[in-house]
Amino acid sequence: MKRAALALVLAACGPDEVDITGLYRVDSDVSSTNSCDNDQPVTNPPIALKFSQGNLFGSEYFYYDECGDLSGASCTGSGLFGASFAEPIDGGWRGTVTASGCAAPNCVISYTDQTAILHGTLMIVEISTYSEAVTTEAACAPEEAEKRGTKMPCTAHERIEATKL
Repeated sequence: MKRAALALVLAACGPDEVDITGLYRVDSDVSSTNSCDNDQPVTNPPIALKFSQGNLFGSEYFYYDECGDLSGASCTGSGLFGASFAEPIDGGWRGTVTASGCAAPNCVISYTDQTAILHGTLMIVEISTYSEAVTTEAACAPEEAEKRGTKMPCTAHERIEATKL
């Protein structure tokens, strides 16, 4: 009986699925390349972000397009394969993307961790990419990037703060 009660308590402690769809005015956009600790203002940030919801084989995910206006009429993005978020977390959603490029001995693997968290009307998007060169064919695979994850050097970071319109 105690086990059943514990299971109910644990189920109640999981993250609530937050609906992050909508249009958000970008208030701040900073990023860094070649490291994750030297963020500078982005030269030409988007005016707005437009979050939409997609469905892939019954699994829902969110993604955003960058917009050149506040109406959301002039937006571009890459859907599922860009800034997408498929895992509910406290206050928002998380997504990870792994990749490998070229062939050994000139292969780079990468792991990108991205979150979109909504605090009232404030959306905070954080994207960090970790990558490194590998020299063997066996290590030149997205699975290896997933295994290494954030243990690799952080090579890029972006933080966007935006207000829901």
